[in-house]
Amino acid sequence: MSCNFFLLYAKIFANTKAGETRMNLKSLLRKHKKKTAILVLLIILAAGTDIYAGYTLAWYYDIVTASNIRTAIEFSVYMILVRVFSVIMAYFADRYKAGVRECFNNEIKRNLIGSLAHMEYQKYEEKEPGEYASWMTNDIHQIEEKCFTSFFTICEAVSTVIFSIVALLYMHPLILAASIASTVILYFVPKFFEKSITESMLNISEINGKFSQKIHDTLAGFQVFVSAHRREQFIQLNDRTSVELEQEKKTLLRRSAKMEMYSVAIFRVLEGATCCLTAVLAFLGSVSVGAVFSVANISNRFLNGVNNIFSNCVVMKSGDKIFEKFPGEPEDDGRKECPVITDSIDVKELRIAYGDHVILEDQNYHFEVGKKYALIGESGVGKSSLIKAMIGLNDHYTGEICFDGVNKEIYNRDSVFRQIAYISQDVHIFNDTIRFNLTLGSEGYTEAELYQVMETVNMTEFLDDKGGLDAMLGDNGKNISGGQKQRLSIARALLQKKTIFIVDEGTSALDAKNVAIIEDVLLKTKGYTTILITHNMREKARSYYDQIIQLKRR
Repeated sequence: MSCNFFLLYAKIFANTKAGETRMNLKSLLRKHKKKTAILVLLIILAAGTDIYAGYTLAWYYDIVTASNIRTAIEFSVYMILVRVFSVIMAYFADRYKAGVRECFNNEIKRNLIGSLAHMEYQKYEEKEPGEYASWMTNDIHQIEEKCFTSFFTICEAVSTVIFSIVALLYMHPLILAASIASTVILYFVPKFFEKSITESMLNISEINGKFSQKIHDTLAGFQVFVSAHRREQFIQLNDRTSVELEQEKKTLLRRSAKMEMYSVAIFRVLEGATCCLTAVLAFLGSVSVGAVFSVANISNRFLNGVNNIFSNCVVMKSGDKIFEKFPGEPEDDGRKECPVITDSIDVKELRIAYGDHVILEDQNYHFEVGKKYALIGESGVGKSSLIKAMIGLNDHYTGEICFDGVNKEIYNRDSVFRQIAYISQDVHIFNDTIRFNLTLGSEGYTEAELYQVMETVNMTEFLDDKGGLDAMLGDNGKNISGGQKQRLSIARALLQKKTIFIVDEGTSALDAKNVAIIEDVLLKTKGYTTILITHNMREKARSYYDQIIQLKRR
């Protein structure tokens, strides 16, 4: 049996159209078709042996009723060996299934992380980090439980049904006909619940995202609740979303239980009817009396397999809907690599508005490479909006931004960020070592380079106090000051050896001494292009700038 036949199970339920790059169960099976084929083969062997073991009951009963004790004992040993082999095959199938499940989970996570990593920043900002975290945990767990488990169950059920058909046909065509008629009835039961179960699955996924974000938000703000003497509100905020989530889970379980109850009840009635038919055929002499016992065993597996196929198809289709939430793999948009900026960055007729609120209107600026600029003005006049548009963190503008006279829109964003360092006021520090926060996991930096850059931002004493580069900094640098965070961010940019620095209030948390140190590095180093955004400027620093640009409120 070919691998393509195994993929047929998933193909029936895949909703992805030709040409799309979004991952789903079908694409996973295709990518790992060898592992899938091996697993399905093991499942087929286990199911076939199990059905054969049930079929031998007819022979065994006929041997026993013939009072042939020796043959009965020998056949008993044979039956035991068949059943042991069936159990061993089932064990190897379950063992291999665990490996395939692990492979699929890792593939989804890698694909999702890759999609997020290459997502445009503006699109990424449309959702909260908690929702993305929920995708990586809750949604992938739902996919594992609903898609993978259901698919494996369907494979086992299909194999069982096929072998059962062969066994029942061999006994008597009328028994097989009755069993097939039963499947038609069983087919319609899950259909009545498909819509409601899919709806509950999607609701749980959505509420899980909200719950993750709310938990993250309230736990991060615990100090605010404590200092405001609002511990009870802290409990209520977390409890409200949790209750909503558990209620939806209860709804899903009840709907699934109801579907299961109807399916099992009808299944038992049909199973009994098939046994009665076999008894009548045995009475008429069309089958042996032993067939009654085998049919009871095999028809049970046949109908149970059919029931599993139909019910798990519903569950798997509902789980497959979660895949649709995830972003697809980014397609090549044809943008070119940005060459080294050697002359200037020009802003032409720039207009930025959020709804009806216009931030900047018809702005024109010329920044020459190697020179130093200051953007000053009150909060809300558009300083950050201007530079985010310049470097590609904000696409909601009209006008042109050119690098060396060429519109930056023809260049891909990564090649732009390889040249421009953006240092924000809101620095994120990872729950990792000082080394990681400097290198972001990139290798190739020597210890000397790391210590040198820390010395440049006046943090050698900080390193000594913490115990070196491999000291942990905690969640978002909770055990260091705001000024230390900013200096780490600047050190990170210096380590990457970029030559264009855009500092958005990146020294706002520093004392006068450290502000002077950082400004000396960025403003006195020849070859650096520096655009520094600030509310206030030190008088001593004015002479360093080639131009001070005052932005005013419209």
